[in-house]
Amino acid sequence: MNEVEHWLHEEKTRTRELAAPEDMEARLRAALSNAAPKTRAWRSRMSGWRIAAAVFAVLLVSGNQYHALAYYGKTLLGFDRVVDGTLGKLNQEGRGQAVGEQVELADGSLLTVDGLMSDENQLILYYTRSGLTGLEEEGRNGFIPIGVKGFRTDSAMQTGSWGPSKDRTEIKGIVTFEPVSPLAKKLTLSFWDDTAKGEPRREGRLTFSYRPDEAMPTRIKQTLHRTVAMDDSSIVFGSITATPTMTLVEGTIPKENRALFDQVLNGAEIVANGNPVTRHRGDISLNPSHNGYTFALRYDPLPDNLTSVQIVLKDMGETIDIPMK
Repeated sequence: MNEVEHWLHEEKTRTRELAAPEDMEARLRAALSNAAPKTRAWRSRMSGWRIAAAVFAVLLVSGNQYHALAYYGKTLLGFDRVVDGTLGKLNQEGRGQAVGEQVELADGSLLTVDGLMSDENQLILYYTRSGLTGLEEEGRNGFIPIGVKGFRTDSAMQTGSWGPSKDRTEIKGIVTFEPVSPLAKKLTLSFWDDTAKGEPRREGRLTFSYRPDEAMPTRIKQTLHRTVAMDDSSIVFGSITATPTMTLVEGTIPKENRALFDQVLNGAEIVANGNPVTRHRGDISLNPSHNGYTFALRYDPLPDNLTSVQIVLKDMGETIDIPMK
């Protein structure tokens, strides 16, 4: 008898020897006799409807919320020279989603979306351009991302970084976009293909699968509605959203006093566990619906083992305590 046959024989013997508890039959008979025959099927159907209604209610309530549990997917290899700090740490922890979709560009090189990271603050794509004959111009990539679209998603490009290989025949890069909808299952990247000599650039597209349940969880999401008076005007700090890739503070400034943005940009600090959190950049845009400007301040992620978070407005002498929930 070979090894496989021996294993099958053991499994057959083990299955034959399985037995239900001695009192199981009596318990089942008692339960059936106590149930009203005409209502059992109705109760079963009602149970199914209740489960379906509960799931639907969760979907409605969660809306644009992200998965509550951290998901460890795949480490994206070969990007050490373009990511470090927070993104490098998240990549080492395997927080990426593998993609692997490709498209040929005008110069014959191959664009590959290797993977992505996603949370409620941003979408980060990891890409490779391979098969290059050598980058002739220093600092020129030729691949110019525009945005990402999908179900309830129209996300503009925000930032990007890339680096060539030593022989300049390959590029590794990342590009960040506004967050995408947690209901999207397919995403389409649009970009300018600016690599053909003497020809006008063309718009390219690449569609790939997206798994929203593998998005990284939000740590803190608080509505603030805190109004701070300054220079005969007011600034409203609207919300803070802290995710594994970034901490985002958003608010509004009156239309007639755009100059306040510089004071917010230079004077607003996030303090976590008593230490300042590094700020990366701030943006401001006209918001017609609020008859003013919307600003966004982007900081490093909050530290682990978080005990306290504050927004400190140094020039204004104000401190906004953030609830830890």
